[in-house]
Amino acid sequence: MKKAILYFNNIKLNSSQIHKLRGYVGNVFAEHDLIHNHDSVTGKSIYRYPLIQFKIIDHDPCIIALTEKAVQVFTEIFMTLDEIVIDGRKIPIHEKDLKIETVEFGFSKETFMYEFISPWIGLNQKNFAVYINLKNQKEKNDLLKKIVIGNILSMSKYLDLQLDQNQTINVDLQFQQTKVTLKGKQMIGFKGMFKVNFMIPDYMGLGKSVSRGFGSVKKIL
Repeated sequence: MKKAILYFNNIKLNSSQIHKLRGYVGNVFAEHDLIHNHDSVTGKSIYRYPLIQFKIIDHDPCIIALTEKAVQVFTEIFMTLDEIVIDGRKIPIHEKDLKIETVEFGFSKETFMYEFISPWIGLNQKNFAVYINLKNQKEKNDLLKKIVIGNILSMSKYLDLQLDQNQTINVDLQFQQTKVTLKGKQMIGFKGMFKVNFMIPDYMGLGKSVSRGFGSVKKIL
């Protein structure tokens, strides 16, 4: 699978401003629904795994594109974006670094360990109610494992990867709860590590709001 990362090396943003970077770029390149995931005619949300994701990596804001189609959109962004506007302030872009590579994605006989470098938002309204009423940590971890597996399967489906019937995803995890703010609301997120027999390219997101930088993973083993 093709993956591209566009780094803005001279710009410093905090994690709470990433959605503003996404909003600005989405408005400038409104003709590309892969960026903002809204139908250009109706304005309604397009529900799919985001192929373009906005993040902070090593303190630098960046944009990640996944698959050949999304990487092609990147070419236009890289060539024409010379400033961003955050909170009414124009910020010139003096340095851009574009890295394009082919990465492995999919089921594996090997097990890999990943860490979340940004909080994972795995609970929706329905399973949040289930989670807080579970009696002990083992039951909570079992639920979180199922949700992680569901995230991976959903991501795979949108990336046109279908597992064979004999391919079973197994997850082991060690998470800690953390508070996150999403669209002005306080929510429960999770940080920590997990092991899984699935290849996930660095900085891809799992869970809710991955286009805003949540749930970014990095392989550590």
